[in-house]
Amino acid sequence: MKYIIIDLEWNGATTRSGYFNEIIEIGAVALDEQMNYAGDFQTLVSPRQTKKIRGRIKDLTHITNDDLKNAEGFITVFKKLKAWIGTGDNCMLAWGNSDISVLHENLRWYNMIDEIYIIRNYCDAQQLCQYAAGIPLNKQVGLAAFAELAEVEIGEDQLHRALNDSRLTAKCFAKLYKPELFEMFVKKADPVFYERMNFKCYNLQDLDDEQIVYSDFMTECPKCGTFMKRLTGFTCKNKKHYAMYRCALCGRQYRISHTLKITYDGLEHRKTLVETGCVQSDDGESLASVAK
Repeated sequence: MKYIIIDLEWNGATTRSGYFNEIIEIGAVALDEQMNYAGDFQTLVSPRQTKKIRGRIKDLTHITNDDLKNAEGFITVFKKLKAWIGTGDNCMLAWGNSDISVLHENLRWYNMIDEIYIIRNYCDAQQLCQYAAGIPLNKQVGLAAFAELAEVEIGEDQLHRALNDSRLTAKCFAKLYKPELFEMFVKKADPVFYERMNFKCYNLQDLDDEQIVYSDFMTECPKCGTFMKRLTGFTCKNKKHYAMYRCALCGRQYRISHTLKITYDGLEHRKTLVETGCVQSDDGESLASVAK
């Protein structure tokens, strides 16, 4: 299998059809199965939807409008990238999923979406590297910061340029690569992969939504395991639904937040419990003491 580590730079364009992340540079590095360098690819891409590079992008990448004047358009550039990748089994990697998502977006924009299947497999190099380094996956660590943590030489190459970033990603991946680790994170780049990638998760605000399962709101007391009674109705704040609960056995009272998120796989229901006190009986003893 050939490993293609890619990095893209893009410019935000506001068009009649909506916002579009237009690619302005592509950089990629190829590694063989022994993690040896096997070539690279780099080119600027002339934008078609807007001729002006946004100030933030210019400051970040140092790519100017003049730099792009003589660059080829995306259709021509992608054909060259496809030829460079070649046929046969491969896996594309990038630091996070933004690059593969933007590549998919650009191919769709130019009615070339079937060309995406030149990519046989995909692996998020950021997740693999963070997992190997013992960094929680919900903590997003930037490429340069991770390279420093992993003692991977950054060198003097300017970051936030496509080829330089792909080289640094390749170094991190090659250093931490293990076959069994790779198998944990590699995914077949089939239609379902792209459907999942492009699915926009959202939080449910309406508690009458038919996707909600009300039995999921039943919550066990974390102290004694008894199902608690809900004392109040729900209030919604910051996309979370809050209510007060009390355990009839031990008397402990909790404020519980329910986060209801619709993902590609369906409803995801998360709960957070905060203990607010212990209810007293009529003679002044806590219900917890009475239960004992």
